[in-house]
Amino acid sequence: MAEELLYPGDFIANAEEFLPGDGAYVEDGKVLSAEVGVAKKDLEKRIVSVEPRTGKMAHMMKAGIEALGVVAKTSEKAGFIDLLPVKNESGRYFPIPASTVLRVQHVKNGFTKSLADEFKVGDIVRAKIIEAQPNNVVLTTDGPNLGVVKAFCVKCRKAIVKEGNGLICKNCGWKDQRHLANDYREAKV
Repeated sequence: MAEELLYPGDFIANAEEFLPGDGAYVEDGKVLSAEVGVAKKDLEKRIVSVEPRTGKMAHMMKAGIEALGVVAKTSEKAGFIDLLPVKNESGRYFPIPASTVLRVQHVKNGFTKSLADEFKVGDIVRAKIIEAQPNNVVLTTDGPNLGVVKAFCVKCRKAIVKEGNGLICKNCGWKDQRHLANDYREAKV
């Protein structure tokens, strides 16, 4: 019998029965997979681990794929975005195992002085992969459905809403700007 392939977030066992080992974590009383792999249960120690099978997701890392990610760091010339798992045709989620780069020249059509003016740490962004190599994934947000889909206030960290051509925090009143996707706050995140 073939071993069942697990994906990030798949249920492995109840936390009352097993402790999480390598490649597993506990959430809401359940041990879940943290990566693509196969469950390995140590019945004596009552630990369950996930043995990686990372080759199964390599086909997801290619130019043209749109993905959601969280802005991890920004500077004038580039930003680093940690991509969230990508949903494939069968409805399963595949992780993208790399922090990715968004260069200032790939933000939008036209001049962008600083990437840090367009994105803030913690923003959820929809981007397209334009270059994919094992240790180098480059993104673009140049397109009407690409850019920030959910932003958070830099002062109080509450979600902010679009008002006119800008953004405003209804909690503290902070006003801000971002490079927004055309479906800002309507996208399913």
